[in-house]
Amino acid sequence: MTSLPGTTGNTAVILIDPYNDFLHPSGKLNPLVSASMEKTNTLTHLKEFVDAARAHKIPIYYGLHQQVSTNFLLGWNHATPMQKSQGENKAFEAGTWGVEIFQGLQPSVENGDVIISKHWSSSSFQNTDLDYQLRQRDVTNLVIGGLTANTCMESTARYAYELGYRVTMLKDTTAGFTIEQKEAATELIWPLFAHEVKTVAEWIATLKSDFSEV
Repeated sequence: MTSLPGTTGNTAVILIDPYNDFLHPSGKLNPLVSASMEKTNTLTHLKEFVDAARAHKIPIYYGLHQQVSTNFLLGWNHATPMQKSQGENKAFEAGTWGVEIFQGLQPSVENGDVIISKHWSSSSFQNTDLDYQLRQRDVTNLVIGGLTANTCMESTARYAYELGYRVTMLKDTTAGFTIEQKEAATELIWPLFAHEVKTVAEWIATLKSDFSEV
């Protein structure tokens, strides 16, 4: 079987950490990314990204960050600074509104969307089942969006590149903890390894072109 039932082709979207804690104005981490989000109208473009994937029956794989619970990092001797900070600040706290998917970006069973096992650090591949899920369905092309530009999104894309996937990164579906960090990632770093760096509009135009030739 080359794709999920009702889906088409060997392309999948990877959507990273579309939690309320990041995207909603009342989210715990939103103040850290709000300026960057506002500059590139990230929310609007994320919704356009998801809507286009659904319109073309491209499944969305949700790469979600590990959530803080009572025993988060209990007994750990080698937690990273980021993991320690997450625990102290209770970012992405299990069972709370903050770890719900932002309105309009939720998974759709009808679209063949998949929620993969949660990542502990930055990459949606490391210590998760993402690669296994994709290869079971013969997916070779990945289109990646989400947060943040220079951490989880970049790490996931680099991992995908090393694993042999064709990687397209959408630079207006993301944000950084500063505008400068986001722009350094999208304009300087991503082009060094990604096969393509596009805006959502540019990516949608390729979909229309591909389907018009079918």
